[in-house]
Amino acid sequence: MFTHVVVAAHFASASSGLFEDLEELRRLGTQEITVVDVLLSHLSDTQNEANRREARRHLEEEKSTLARAGFRVNVELRTGQPAHELSTIARARGASLILVGTRGEGHFREFFRGSTVLQLIRKTQTPTLVEPVLEPTHGLTVRGFRSVLLGTDFSSSCFEAERHAAELVAYCEKLVLCHVLEDDAVEALGEEAARSDAEQRLGALAEQFVNERDRVVTRIERGNPSRRLNEVAEEEGSTMLIVGKRGRSPIRELMLGSTAEKVVRRANRSVLLVPRMGLI
Repeated sequence: MFTHVVVAAHFASASSGLFEDLEELRRLGTQEITVVDVLLSHLSDTQNEANRREARRHLEEEKSTLARAGFRVNVELRTGQPAHELSTIARARGASLILVGTRGEGHFREFFRGSTVLQLIRKTQTPTLVEPVLEPTHGLTVRGFRSVLLGTDFSSSCFEAERHAAELVAYCEKLVLCHVLEDDAVEALGEEAARSDAEQRLGALAEQFVNERDRVVTRIERGNPSRRLNEVAEEEGSTMLIVGKRGRSPIRELMLGSTAEKVVRRANRSVLLVPRMGLI
């Protein structure tokens, strides 16, 4: 499923914990890994030769470790803006997934300074797995593919996210299909009609999981989508949220303040953002 994974690995940041995911990704078909470090072009102290040698050394060490584990491994040391470089590398190498870490909204320095993760998920057309990587003192972080929650609004923007959930169900213990009724939909249709419509759509989506019905749960909620999705994930014990990346605007892949971005900001568990295909 995820045959080639690009891992955003900056060795002075949260990213080192990302390599814990790779055995689980192997079960999903990962064979090749490209490990990427990006030295920020606007910081002069990252450009000296000693820093470049140290960054290269870390990359080569990780390459050796992953190669011994049986993966085909590439390394990339770039200078520039991380989101752009990661997106470009993933596209050029035909990667099926980008794996990136975040310390969450309270420590939003991700892979280095700045909102690299938010910039990346706005830009890239490659599915992106955002993993929370916290210091031990910050408590347990919920991660992994064991129990998956798919948030859907039934639009074409969610088609690829729904397809990924359909493929992942074979690997997880539980799949929750969740739709959140927003106030504008309820006001336009009325509570009863809006809920009835959602039940029909969610039921039709659940039909494709007929062979896994004992592992599939459906939920219809009302409220703020990003908040309710995270709350339902907590209630259901979900280790991963899957959401379609494009919002309702035809202008940008991910509009500032959209449900997908807010899910990433709020989540303390894995989030898989899946773009709608065929978009520029």
